Amino acid sequence: MARAAAALLGLSLAAGAQAGEIRSERMESPALGRPLEYAVYVPDAPTRGLPVVYLLHGRASDPGEWLRMGMVKATADRLIAEKRIGPLLVVLPSTGNSWYAAGPVETALVAELPAEIERRWGTRADRSGRALAGNSMGGFGALRFAFGHPERYAAAASMSGAYWTRIVPGMAIDAETEARLARVFAGAFGTPFDVPRFLAQSPMAMAGRAASSPSRPPVYLTVGRVDRFGLAEEQDAVASALRRLGHDVTDETTGGDHDWGTWEAALPGALEFLARHLRAE
Repeated sequence: MARAAAALLGLSLAAGAQAGEIRSERMESPALGRPLEYAVYVPDAPTRGLPVVYLLHGRASDPGEWLRMGMVKATADRLIAEKRIGPLLVVLPSTGNSWYAAGPVETALVAELPAEIERRWGTRADRSGRALAGNSMGGFGALRFAFGHPERYAAAASMSGAYWTRIVPGMAIDAETEARLARVFAGAFGTPFDVPRFLAQSPMAMAGRAASSPSRPPVYLTVGRVDRFGLAEEQDAVASALRRLGHDVTDETTGGDHDWGTWEAALPGALEFLARHLRAE
């Protein structure tokens, strides 16, 4: 009932304002050697000089789930209509189960896609105009990119981030564990799964390298307290480790599991956090 009432309230608040639109797009990606498909939320406002949030999807997912179940359009429309955030674009790239690993996917999303968005919509083309967010695997990717390229992003938000901190140097991998890692990571970090390769690309490794950067992006972490994968406890450990490195961390634990109800509820807070660190020209 509460969610239904909130949805009706959102509709009524947005009724007096023009809603944004969702566009399905594709661009040629030299890095990928194929087109990159993406969706984009475009607000009902001139786009020149606006900031952009790059919203990354989770494993076994795609941008369509963020649109259908994460309620990106309705949430952005409502927050803009209520003046809780300024107009911005939300870009949702489709990457499969890439885990946003180093290589073609990272080049496509960090360099090629922002260049395309900035050229096509005239959005702000500097650090103050870009932020990252994602859920589960996308939370892993959002922190990985933000800490790996602190000069490019103003802030990042991770919702139920799947950080896999239980993967440690020298860990023994039996046949059952190898099969699970192969299923989850789908070769993103080598086949068989390469522990040193994963650890070198993990968000915590990137955070360690970014610790001395003068432009460390602040991060927002949120997770459901009954997350079925134990990610509430993992988030606590990650937040503490990031603070020890000197990073600016805002973290919270909410009700909910590892599911779309949790992420739909988390999206407004994530966008509001990011918007506080973004600037329009």
